[in-house]
Amino acid sequence: MNRTRKLLKKVIAVAAASSLIAAGGSTVMAAGSYQEAETAAYDKFVSGVASSWEEYLASYQTAQKGSNAKITLNVEDTGRALLGAMAGGMDFSWLQSISLDTNTSLQQGLEALTAAVLLNDSKLCDLNIYMDFAKMAEYIQIPDISEGYLVAPMESSDVSISDDSMKLYFNLLSDLSSVLPDKDTLSTLLERYGQLVISNMEDGASTDETVSVEGISEDCTVYEGQLSEASTVKMLKDIAKTAKDDKEIKSLFDSWTEAGIATDDQYQEFQTAVDDLLSDFADEGVDDSTLIYSRIWVNNEDKVVGREIGTVDGAETTPVFTWKAPSADGSSALLLEVQADGSSLTLTGSGTSSEGLLTGDYIFAMDGTETMDIHVADLETKPEKTGYYNGKFTLTFPAVDTESTDSEDTTTNPLAGLAVEVNLTSDITTETSQIDLTLTTSGAALATLSISGGYGEGPETKDGDSLTPAYSVDDENDAVEYMKTINWDTLAANATAAGVPEELVSQLQTLLDSAVQNVINPDTAEADTTEETTEATEATEDTDAAA
Repeated sequence: MNRTRKLLKKVIAVAAASSLIAAGGSTVMAAGSYQEAETAAYDKFVSGVASSWEEYLASYQTAQKGSNAKITLNVEDTGRALLGAMAGGMDFSWLQSISLDTNTSLQQGLEALTAAVLLNDSKLCDLNIYMDFAKMAEYIQIPDISEGYLVAPMESSDVSISDDSMKLYFNLLSDLSSVLPDKDTLSTLLERYGQLVISNMEDGASTDETVSVEGISEDCTVYEGQLSEASTVKMLKDIAKTAKDDKEIKSLFDSWTEAGIATDDQYQEFQTAVDDLLSDFADEGVDDSTLIYSRIWVNNEDKVVGREIGTVDGAETTPVFTWKAPSADGSSALLLEVQADGSSLTLTGSGTSSEGLLTGDYIFAMDGTETMDIHVADLETKPEKTGYYNGKFTLTFPAVDTESTDSEDTTTNPLAGLAVEVNLTSDITTETSQIDLTLTTSGAALATLSISGGYGEGPETKDGDSLTPAYSVDDENDAVEYMKTINWDTLAANATAAGVPEELVSQLQTLLDSAVQNVINPDTAEADTTEETTEATEATEDTDAAA
C-alpha cells in the first residue's frame, strides 16, 4: 500500500502538467459525469496535439536543411556608463552592439554552423563549426586568425553515458523525424492509453459551483473523479498488458531498429520487462481507499475553465495542481498553482481580450510571497500558426521580498528597480520570429538582447576528413603547432574598423601575442618570469638597504 502511494505521489506532478495541456479550450459537450467530461476534453486535446505534431515534423525537416539565427546585444547609454563605472572609469562610448549571425544545417550525421561575429554591425571575425557524428568530433575554425581547425571530441560529462550511446544520440538528432511516430500513430497511442487512465477513474459527486478569480466569476458544474489504490494498480496493469503486444509500439521498435538506434532483440527485452512489471503488481497488497482526486469545472458553454488534482490521505485532501480561468464580458482571470513538499508556486491575475489580443496584469509568487509582477500587452492567445506569437511582457520586481519573522527588519529584493521588457514579433508569411529582451533600471534602458531566426539555405556540411589542417585539442604538440599558425593582424584591423580605440586594440593584441608565445615557448616564458621576479626582488632589497 505504502509503495503504491509513494509511487503515485512522485508522478503526480507529471499528471498535473498533462492536465494543464489538456485543459486549454476544451469542451465537454454536455457531459453528465466525470468520465464523460474528461473523455470529451481529452479527445479534443488529442486532436490538437496531432495537428500540432504534423506541423512540428514539417518544421523540423525544413530546419534540418537550413536555418538562421542572429543574436544581438545592443548597449544603451546608461549601460555604457554603468560598464565604465564598473571598470574604474574606462571609456565605453565606442561600444554599441555585439552580434552573432549564424546559419546551420544538419544532414546525414553531419552538422555545419557558420557564423559572423559582429561588433557595432561591423564584422569582427568569422566562425565555422562542423560536427561529424561518425567520428564523434567537432571541428572549429576561425579563418581570420588561422586556416587550421581545432578538433575536439564530442564527449558527455556524465561518465555513465558510453561513447556508443553518445554517437547514437547525435546520429538520432541528425534524422529525428525518421524515428518519431507519424500523426496517426501518435493519435492512436495517446487515445489508447489516455482512455485507459480515464476509464479507471471512478465517478464522484457532481455539484454546482461558482468559480471566482480576481473578481471574475462563472457558474459551473464541478465533476469529480477518484483514483483508489486498487484502481491505480488495475490501471497500471491494463497499460502494461496493452503495451506488451501493442502493434503501434512494435512498429516504433521496428523503425528504430531500421534506423540503427535499436537492436532486433530490444523489443523482446521490452516485453520481458513488461512481464516482470506485471509480476511485481501481482504481489502488491492494496485496498479501495482513495489515493488521488481530480476535479474539473465546466461552464454553461460546456467549456472546461478549471482543474484541480490532489492527493488523499484519510480524510485529508491536499491540492497539488490547480488551474482556474473564468471569463466574463471580455475579461478573463487566471489562477495557476503548484504545491509540493510544503512549497508553492502561484501565478494569478486578470486581463481583457479584444480581437484575440490579451492585455492584463499578473503576479508570480513563491510560498505566498510576491516575487515578480507581469504586465501583458496585446498578446496573441490563439496564433495563426503554432509557435508564432506576437505580444509584449513587462517583468518588474517588488522592492521587498519578505518580512522577517524574527524581527521587524525586511529583506530588500536585490532586483528591485530593475525591469525586463520582453517583446515577441513573428511573421507567418516569412516564417520568421524575434524576441527582444530589454533590461531597464528606474525606467532607463541598459541593454537589449535580440534573438531572431527563420529558415533558409544552410551551409554545406563537411565530414572530418575534408577539414584540414586539423589540430587535436587533446594533443599538446598539436596545440603548439596550431598556435604557430595564429596571426592576430586581421582581427586587430577589424576591431579598429569597428570603432575600438587603437590603444586598446594594441594592448589586447600584445596580450594575445604574449599568450601564444607562452604556449609555443614555455621555457622562455618561464625564464622571463623568473628574471622579472629576480629583478623585482633585488630592487626591493636595495630599497630596504637604503632605508
